Amino acid sequence: MNVLLDRDRFRETALKRDGYRCVLCGRQEGLSVHHIIERKLFVDGGYYINNAATLCEQHHLEAEKTVLTVEAVRNSAKIIGAIVPPQLDASRRYDKWGNEVLPDGTRLKGPMFSDDNCQKALKAAGLLHLFSAAGYANI
Repeated sequence: MNVLLDRDRFRETALKRDGYRCVLCGRQEGLSVHHIIERKLFVDGGYYINNAATLCEQHHLEAEKTVLTVEAVRNSAKIIGAIVPPQLDASRRYDKWGNEVLPDGTRLKGPMFSDDNCQKALKAAGLLHLFSAAGYANI
């Protein structure tokens, strides 16, 4: 069920669902609740339980950098019924920042591609080369 939560309920609900452990490695320290798809892509902030996963510091950084895929995070959190912002096509694959991921691994620039945080994360991961100069997602 995709009910919009406030920030505190979003955090507590995800932590409880995930057993107060990183959904990827099981660590119990250094946890944060990760927005699987960037909350700024949602007009309402994206505080939905199906857009949340409890991650340790290391895995949170990897998810932000998109080294960990959206699908890997969802699968680890056992999320069925993924939620995406209405401007994105639910039948397509996206990275955390709303950039479309094509079958060959290249990506199309999404609505947040020029955002400083997105650029910083993709650059730190060495993934900017995956975007063609003219390739924008049809959004």
